[in-house]
Amino acid sequence: MSTGTKAIVILTALSVEYRAVARHLRDLERIDHPTGLIFERGELPGTPWQIYVAEAGEGNHAAATLTERAISWLSPRAVFFTGIAGGRKKDLALGDVVAATQVWAYQGGRQEADGLKARPRSWETTFELQQVARYVDRGAWTEHISPPPDPLPRIRLKPILAGEIVLDSAGSELDEYLDRHYNGAAAIETEGAGFASAAHLAGGVPFLVVRGISDRANGTKSDSDAAGGQEAAARHAAAATMAVIAALPAPDKSGRPERDHSGTDGQQQINRADGSGVVYAVQNGSQTIHHGPQGGDR
Repeated sequence: MSTGTKAIVILTALSVEYRAVARHLRDLERIDHPTGLIFERGELPGTPWQIYVAEAGEGNHAAATLTERAISWLSPRAVFFTGIAGGRKKDLALGDVVAATQVWAYQGGRQEADGLKARPRSWETTFELQQVARYVDRGAWTEHISPPPDPLPRIRLKPILAGEIVLDSAGSELDEYLDRHYNGAAAIETEGAGFASAAHLAGGVPFLVVRGISDRANGTKSDSDAAGGQEAAARHAAAATMAVIAALPAPDKSGRPERDHSGTDGQQQINRADGSGVVYAVQNGSQTIHHGPQGGDR
């Protein structure tokens, strides 16, 4: 099966996340990967994209394996891991969405007599998708959340942590370790490192982790879950993901993304000559000046 660049893959870990994504899609049909992984393919109304969604299960290992399979099988335009996470910053409200600028795998380190020295791995998510997420947050993306949330969530562009531990304790040894070595992280979860690693190794496939904040990772997770925090955070993350997808440039008739044809690879060059024959070549904001009487010919 060949879908070209019209395919977009969304992976989730939990069924609550999967259901939140699937609610946005129409005409879902089952598509089975040869290894047994089950996708559903559907349409996002108002867009040309074919959305493939799958429930990968929990953990970085499963996320890495299934991300690699999806990319090699479908050659998608972009891949997303969408779901819930614990919040690490006081200025993040429950229900806010974090679009990861970086994914930090925090469990690497070297144990010495005076403590554990962090040796993290990190992956930068795709700049294009980060920019689209920033653009989307300035719009009315929350209109697609049902029921309407109060207060309205925001999309925050911040780093996230990914490991194999569900953190639900403020002041624990792990909490203090993360605060000391990874203070910039806004959220913590358990699949992003595997997903980001696989997408990075695939090369050239835009990828983004999108997480709704369902709890504060501080011992109140059970109360937040009982109050519907997971469901609300999953709905918000799914709506944000769909808004980013809807804002992507549409592919042209050949299946390739549209480009600005004003110059080579979308670059625009303007040549101006003054009276002395000096040519000013302005290309994407960079100015090159050619001096001499033949400048106008060059």
